[in-house]
Amino acid sequence: MQKKPAKHKLITDSEGKLRYRFFCDLSGALEYTSKPINADSEKELERVWNKEAKAHFNVCHKCGKSVSSEMFNAEVFECVACAPWEDAPKYCPHCGQKVKGSENNCSYCEKKLRYEGGEV
Repeated sequence: MQKKPAKHKLITDSEGKLRYRFFCDLSGALEYTSKPINADSEKELERVWNKEAKAHFNVCHKCGKSVSSEMFNAEVFECVACAPWEDAPKYCPHCGQKVKGSENNCSYCEKKLRYEGGEV
């Protein structure tokens, strides 16, 4: 269930060039800043989303939100708002390696293995 692009904002960078910034739909964290664009239009936004930014997000199979890896329960392909982690994940959502025991960080890529609550 892919919906419109993630939350985004058009900015002018320090060189005066237009760029889109894309944010996680849950946490609001900046996930991707586009290459310079020529014009602010729906067609250009769609192009940048599909060719550049979309690959930096996970899409919840339940609600369709575009979220960062930290906000995605990869075991069920849903965002943590739809499917919070209740047990330690068996595989790292970042690198895919099997998790040994109940670690907080992956022993391979060292990234956090779960959301662990808090404000979204």
